[in-house]
Amino acid sequence: MKFEHYKTRNGSEIDIPIPTSYRDCLELLKSDYFRIYGRVDSLGVIWLKSFRDRALKHLFWLRFASYRGCLYPICKLRHEHYKLKYDCRVHAGSKIGYGLYLGHAMSMCVSIRCIIGNNVNLSQMSNIGTNEGNQAIIGNNVYIGPMTCLIEGVHIGENSLIGAGSIVTKDVYSNSTAVGNPCRVIGENKHPEYIQNRWLIKR
Repeated sequence: MKFEHYKTRNGSEIDIPIPTSYRDCLELLKSDYFRIYGRVDSLGVIWLKSFRDRALKHLFWLRFASYRGCLYPICKLRHEHYKLKYDCRVHAGSKIGYGLYLGHAMSMCVSIRCIIGNNVNLSQMSNIGTNEGNQAIIGNNVYIGPMTCLIEGVHIGENSLIGAGSIVTKDVYSNSTAVGNPCRVIGENKHPEYIQNRWLIKR
């Protein structure tokens, strides 16, 4: 596994894992699975559970399509199929950390340029987009509520919570709760329980 280092404007540091083998893809998938179920199982068990868990199904093919090995055409095709079927447009080429949690895995759109940290929750109908190429950066342990829009290159600091229906046009600093349209910080994040089953990163 390789790592790319990023830093938000408010000082949060993020190490994004980049898979260099299918073993790395499996490690990333297991971190996502842990976020959902709170345990780690074999690839066979994860694969079987993906048949009845829409979010896990999407994450399964998302992670394996993120490495361009011999199985890439098949994995990419399956990922594109489920991406369109559930309108869950999280791209395999995006830079995504360990432990991604997709709430309901439907009607969400994330720019391929976006950088998503470790142990991040993305809720249904969330939109993280860009028109001018400025990528949004989401720090570690961040909760993005339903129907939230992040506009252009905003930076969300670690351990933050963005409330449902928020329109985020400015940076949100670490350890804060932000809500509204336009989104504004209303205080500290006092709800760490929103990010459950956090994956511990070992380097």
